Amino acid sequence: MKFSELRNLLNGEFLNFSQDFEIEEFTIDSRKATENSVFIPLKSNRDGHEFIQDALKNGSKGYLSERVLPYKNGILVRDSYRALVQIAKFKRSIPQTVIGITGSSGKTSTKELINFTLSGLYKTYATKGNLNNEIGVPLTLSNIPKDTQIAIIEKGAGKKDDIKYLMDISNPDIGVLVSLGEAHIERFGSFDNIVKTKGQIFDGVKFGILPSNLNHYYRDKDIDFITFGDEGIIRLSGIQITEDGTEGVISYKSDRIRLKIPIYSKAVFRNIGAVAGVLYALELNPIKNLEILRQFKGFEGRGDIKKIGRYLILDESYNANPSSVKNSIESFEKLPGVKVYVMGDMLELGDFSEKLHLEVAKTFERSKIDYILLFGREVEHIQRYLQGKKKVFIFQSKREIGEFLEKLEYLDIKVMVKGSRGMKMEEVIEYLREKAKEDVL
Repeated sequence: MKFSELRNLLNGEFLNFSQDFEIEEFTIDSRKATENSVFIPLKSNRDGHEFIQDALKNGSKGYLSERVLPYKNGILVRDSYRALVQIAKFKRSIPQTVIGITGSSGKTSTKELINFTLSGLYKTYATKGNLNNEIGVPLTLSNIPKDTQIAIIEKGAGKKDDIKYLMDISNPDIGVLVSLGEAHIERFGSFDNIVKTKGQIFDGVKFGILPSNLNHYYRDKDIDFITFGDEGIIRLSGIQITEDGTEGVISYKSDRIRLKIPIYSKAVFRNIGAVAGVLYALELNPIKNLEILRQFKGFEGRGDIKKIGRYLILDESYNANPSSVKNSIESFEKLPGVKVYVMGDMLELGDFSEKLHLEVAKTFERSKIDYILLFGREVEHIQRYLQGKKKVFIFQSKREIGEFLEKLEYLDIKVMVKGSRGMKMEEVIEYLREKAKEDVL
């Protein structure tokens, strides 16, 4: 798309037009402006208009604006966010197929697995990182390359009807629901609202893909469902934690494949089941085309494995909600050696926080985990419940957690690190990494 074509699309007015050019990228962050990019100023904590000049200095050749400014190559629009959405809807027509993904947990991992699998068969484009909200989705669509055949768009929901809004922008052909849980329940108000909002991923699509045990929630949807799980069209079986990851069997009719993924989480096979469902929807062999996943290396902060000194770290620090924490406990306890679970608060649970942290505490109580190290305020519920029942400790800083781990006199120590994004539990891993460097020096 040329800059002049953008003006026509938005029905805007040029501001100090100096040259036409082929737009290579739309950006909302002036620090990430690239050559031939167009900067779109959005309003959040700061007004993006304050950074237009910075974006131009950093490489942007054009910009949008809601006010008349003296800088070269601007387009005057009524509302810069609405302009971004308009661009997104226009670019949606490029890919032949759009896959929309949501879930209370596992959506980013599933998106990466789908993209990894399909990228050897098609020209794909997927959401970068977790740009999955009302800004991230239209920004992702706006930057779809012109040769894209399949777009894989992650959709997050923090409140009721968020998915419906994002569906109206992206209009996917295939809807994938990975999981249902209590994530963000404070803002949803009830689990029923979570079920309804996540189910909006199936509105208007040709195929819906979901775990077989969730199918009963959506019997009113008049679409073709592809299920995965113990009793799904795509069957998952024999899933077990091993020394070097998680392995299991995926089957469809008489075809089957045994895979091992370098992640300590049984939930990764739920994600692979969703990948197989997408392959089925695309009329591809849902088993043979999973062979490429033998080359998969894992996700940063989502169950990937790190060896630091004498510690084997299972990094789940990217995020946490009740269902993902319970799954990680049940996966982690299967490993041999001394097991230490480091946990930060699960956030955005509101009035349900105490109840849901106590449910996690009961999962810990039944587990074979040796030490439970806690950081935060909400995890105090876990500490009180487990006091006298488990080796449970609560700390005031990440450094204190690292120092405690250093004092454990075992050779075979496995450490699971998990917590909501706002808790920044990866700082525990960073501490151990820095200490390991010091020991080498």
